[in-house]
Amino acid sequence: MAIIDESKGVLVVRIVYDGPAMSGKTTSLRALARGVSSRVECPDELGGRTLFFDWVDYVGGLFEGRQIRCQIVSVPGQRALAHRRRLLLESADAVVLVLDTRQGEWESALSWVRETAPYCRAKDPPVGLVLQANKRDAPDAVGREELRDALSRIAPLAVVPSSAATGEGVREAFVLAVRLALDRVRALSAAGQLSVGRPSEDHAQELLERMRATEQTGTEPVNESFAQSVASSLAAELAPWEQERAIDESTVDRAESTDERSFVPDPMMPGGMIWPPVDGRALLHEVAQLSIRPARTGRADWCGSGSGFRFHSFGQAVFSDQSSARNDLIEWARQHSANAAHLSSGRAVILADAGRGRLRLWQIVRADDSLRERLAVAVGLPEPKRVASEVSSIALRLALARESFAQASVDLPCTLWTVGASGSSRPNFVGLMPYRASSRAAELSGSALIDRELRPHLRELRRAREDYDEVGSELLALAEHSGETAVRWLAQIVLQI
Repeated sequence: MAIIDESKGVLVVRIVYDGPAMSGKTTSLRALARGVSSRVECPDELGGRTLFFDWVDYVGGLFEGRQIRCQIVSVPGQRALAHRRRLLLESADAVVLVLDTRQGEWESALSWVRETAPYCRAKDPPVGLVLQANKRDAPDAVGREELRDALSRIAPLAVVPSSAATGEGVREAFVLAVRLALDRVRALSAAGQLSVGRPSEDHAQELLERMRATEQTGTEPVNESFAQSVASSLAAELAPWEQERAIDESTVDRAESTDERSFVPDPMMPGGMIWPPVDGRALLHEVAQLSIRPARTGRADWCGSGSGFRFHSFGQAVFSDQSSARNDLIEWARQHSANAAHLSSGRAVILADAGRGRLRLWQIVRADDSLRERLAVAVGLPEPKRVASEVSSIALRLALARESFAQASVDLPCTLWTVGASGSSRPNFVGLMPYRASSRAAELSGSALIDRELRPHLRELRRAREDYDEVGSELLALAEHSGETAVRWLAQIVLQI
């Protein structure tokens, strides 16, 4: 519902607090209201339970010269009032999902995440989602690793631990939600979709009247399908800075930048410096909690890894002027968008301050298991038949990945390290995205690819295993009966070594 209210000179955005009943939404709004010297309005409640919504009005901060007015609204958490919840979610520019993370409530909490995350991501542009993991001070709160693992399987999420009763974490979740809302506003503005006028509900009573009128007429806002694919908001987010000209290579600072500022992931970085604008900021928030600090390599690249993430910046990806830096961000993000079907999830491209007025282009990638890890497990299996079966499967997967990657608009390296180990129908690329200025030899295919990637490992297998001949016999038998070309190529290597 973001709108520019020119009569008051403000940008109005709505932050909706969602979550199950008794999860801490109202308590969070009360703690937030105290912190911003405002008050909570609850037009209708019963026994302390919200029946329509809680409302906090807050004005603070600037966006393109206008003050930001936040309508902060919580939804009723009772399932019987789901129709009221849907109406409020429809108007959200960002959602703070407040969850009770105690063991007894955890499964219920996850069901809300599985429902809400796809809904927010399917909006065009996406609605930012912050997960406020509440009641972390409870003795039976789920462990941090269990919480992180369960949520990572659903979607990229910005998670803020909190204890609404004490106010801890409440402000942090709200500030991040405002950032995500402004990311969405930029996308709407760039696409010419940002409304100007008076908000349809300027205060709590107007919203209450609208909701009551909706229920009386039996009409509800049309909900977009949860199954709708996530819309790409790249062009809308970055269009204001796009220029129709080639990148001026003279602006790239290729000197040894030993004085570069250390890279620290910052989820509060300005909009327009991160892609994708919503999921990228959520991913940044996740990695900001980790103590990963990239280091410079001998090739002048910057690399860092740990806790399930990889950071990387090519040595030449540093810029002395903002326009060229943003052009490169646009182009690289376009490549990510155009090839999303081939790429693993959990990726972000950002421009970070490198010091002395420079910007450096980074990619952050969630680390997924590759065929190389799968092969390392396979060669250690005790039964020769299982070893042969796994190695054959890896060869097939590698050949299939090469066919799939050939359809990409960029040259994706096809190696054991860059092909995902998961069993999905189409292999995905789990490596680092090639930079536009990087040069590589033409990618091998067919038997040459299988030979390059697997011959060294079969040699090592022959040296390390006393039962290698049995493994080789099983591989030959598979080649004879499977009819798969990749397995026959593998058999040729077996006969040669």
